[in-house]
Order: sequence, then C-alpha cells, then structure tokens
Amino acid sequence: MLSLWIYLLLLLLLLCCNAFFSGSEMAFNASSKLTLNSKAESGDARAQAFCRFLNDSEYFLGTVLVGNNLVNVSLITIGQNLVAQYIVGSVWFQEFFVSRWPGFDSWNEVLTTLLVTPVVLIYSEILPKAVVRNRADGFALAMARPMELMAKLLAPITILVTAVCRRISRHFGQESLSHSVSNVTREDLKVMARMAAEQGMVAHEAGAMLQMVLELDQKPVETVMIPLVEIRSLALSARIADVQSLTAETGYSRFPVYDGRINEIIGVVSLRQIMASPKIAGMSAEVLMQSPIAAFVDRNISYVPESKGISELLCELRYQNLPMAIVVDEYGGMIGMVTIEDLAEQIVGNIQGEKEQESLLLQRIGNNAFECDGRLGIRDLERSLGFRIDNQGYETAAGLILKLAGRIPKAGDSFRFHGCTVDVLEVKHYRISKLRFTLDNDRK
Repeated sequence: MLSLWIYLLLLLLLLCCNAFFSGSEMAFNASSKLTLNSKAESGDARAQAFCRFLNDSEYFLGTVLVGNNLVNVSLITIGQNLVAQYIVGSVWFQEFFVSRWPGFDSWNEVLTTLLVTPVVLIYSEILPKAVVRNRADGFALAMARPMELMAKLLAPITILVTAVCRRISRHFGQESLSHSVSNVTREDLKVMARMAAEQGMVAHEAGAMLQMVLELDQKPVETVMIPLVEIRSLALSARIADVQSLTAETGYSRFPVYDGRINEIIGVVSLRQIMASPKIAGMSAEVLMQSPIAAFVDRNISYVPESKGISELLCELRYQNLPMAIVVDEYGGMIGMVTIEDLAEQIVGNIQGEKEQESLLLQRIGNNAFECDGRLGIRDLERSLGFRIDNQGYETAAGLILKLAGRIPKAGDSFRFHGCTVDVLEVKHYRISKLRFTLDNDRK
C-alpha cells in the first residue's frame, strides 16, 4: 500500500508528462517552420532536432499520441487507487455514503471521473496549449531534444501503432496519417523575405520593400500623417497670388483649403490645375493673381480615422484618384493630413518630392555624428544609428526624445541613449525641430 504523498507525487509527475506532450503537439503545429529551419541551417542543434521531426511528422505525432494515452491511462489507474484507498475506503466515507446507498458499488469510478478529469483537462491539456501557443517557437526548441529521447523510448509501441493505423487508413483512401496544411503567417512571409535577401535570391532593397509591404496593415495612418501644426494651408478667401507665393516658399503646388478655422479643411487647391483651367482663358496676369481661389478649389476630399490602416488607405486613394486625405480623431476633429506620397514612402522609402531637397531630414556631419529633423522616422533613424529601437508609443526622432525626457525639452538639452549622445539643437513652438546624434567611439 502506497502512502498518500507517493500517490500525489506520481500524479504530479504524470500531469507534467501529459502537459509536456500536449504542449509539444501545440508547438509542432503553431511554430514558424521557416524560422526554425533558418536556425537549423545556422547550426542550432535544437532546431536541427525539431526539423528532423518535421521531416517525419507522422512519427512525431504518433509518439505524442502514444505518450499522451499511456500517461492518461496511468493517471486514471493511480487516481482510482488513490480514491479507493484514501476516500472510498475511509471510515467517514463508508459511514456517510456507502452505508446509506448500499446497492451502489461504483463510488470508485464516479469519484475518479469527477476528480481526475477536470484536473487533467485544465492542467494537462487546456493550460499547456494556451501557454505554448503564444511561445510556440521557443517551446519547439526546448522540447526537441526531450522529445527525441521520448521517441526512442516509445519507438516499439509507436511503430506498431502507426503501422496498424496506416493499414486501416488505406482502406479509406488515405496513404498517410498526417497531412500538410498551409498555415503561413505574416511573420513567416517576413522571414522568407529576409532570408531571400540574405541569400542573394533578391536584392536587399527588394527584400526590405517586401517586409515593409507586410507591415503596412499593422501601421495606422496616424504614424505617417503630417500633424496639424505642420500643415501649410490657405484660407478660402485667399487669392491665386497667395498660392503662387506659398508654392515659391515651400516648393509644393498643392495645398489644403480651410473655411474659417485651420482645422476645417474643405478641399484642395493646386497651382498646376489653376494654370491648366479654362477659367483663366483671356485673363491678364494681374487679374489672374488677384482672383480668389474659391472657384478653383477641389472639394472632393477624403476624411479618414486615425486608426485606418496604411495599406487600406493607399488602395482607397488610388481607386478614388485623390492626392491626399484628412485624418480625424475619434471626436471628429482634424489632427493631420496624409498624402499618397507619404503612404508610398512606407514601401519604397523616401521619395524626392516637388523641389524637395536631398537630405532634408538628415545630414551627416562626421563619421560618427549626424543632425536630423525631429520628423525623421524611427526606421530611418535605426539605419543611421545601426541598431534597433524599441519604438513603443512613438514613430519619429522627436517622439523618442519626448519619451526619454518625459517633458518638452529645451534647445541645449542633452540625453544619453544606447551608446550615443543626443543634443537638442532647436525647438519651435513646443516642437523638436532639430537634433544631433553623436555615437560613442565603440559604436562607430
């Protein structure tokens, strides 16, 4: 007769084994095969062990199922003995239950089912699979070597059971017990693009573009929009001379038009469209310059929520043949503007715009230093610094500094960040407009 502690220890050990088999099955199905194959090719022994299972998935699943069933049978057997010895066989149970229902002799089976089944279901099936599902790659590597050992121990039973099942399945027209299901995820496609670029199958620029395309749906419009405070716009009462003047100042030919307040955009005016319009036929230059822009405003403009995906908006603007869209917040207030060029730059990188000067946002001033506009995107900043940045909650260099400072910095403030010094050179109207990054010597 075993003691209570030995029974409990055996049950705990079997529950852990059951959880291991269940978690291994989930890791096998949910892990990124491309990522693990890549690790295997780079020499990772655990990934190589996992890939051996991938090449013989039928044998792997057979091992898991045989192991799971052996453990479950053992759990039920030990559970029944525990219940029979310490519950049904106890004096209080005999006195309060057995004596009152003398004709019922299935107490052992009923109590075992009621007590063991929920424990096995929760701690050996549901919980392990839920935990492993979100960490499938890591667990797949961790379980590969132990599963190889279990596969060798259970090999005689697994081979026999698999052979019998294969013969039975052939009668139903199925040659293999396992079947391949395509479940390629977005992360898998990113890995494929990166591997293709690393192995020279595609140009590095093409690989980077593929990865950016796959990230479009995950980025909202607010991350690429021009903030309201930076928009150069014209009042509805402005004249064509004002459009010409603003074009000469900024280098752009298309501007939003507002009626009353700056955040009440009603349309877009374009100097090119004005010059090509038949409405100006016969006008002298002086009369034309003094003409109001109201007659030339294109009121066909799109309003989009800040949470809209970049990919979706890009398709909409192309379909509607619109050059830009106004971004509004959840309360309906205008917070910015986004052009089709801004969206396209998320795929192909910086585009030289109308009279846009080269290196407008970033200028190198030495081997280990550069100055940049606060609007410089985190991705471009990463390329210049040479390391990844955890950009939670911000998308620009200015956002990074606000995160580091916890306040609006002043010109002359300096911060340390991942082996480099960041100097705030210029702040205009609470906006960080110019920064200098200086890398330490060991970061060059």
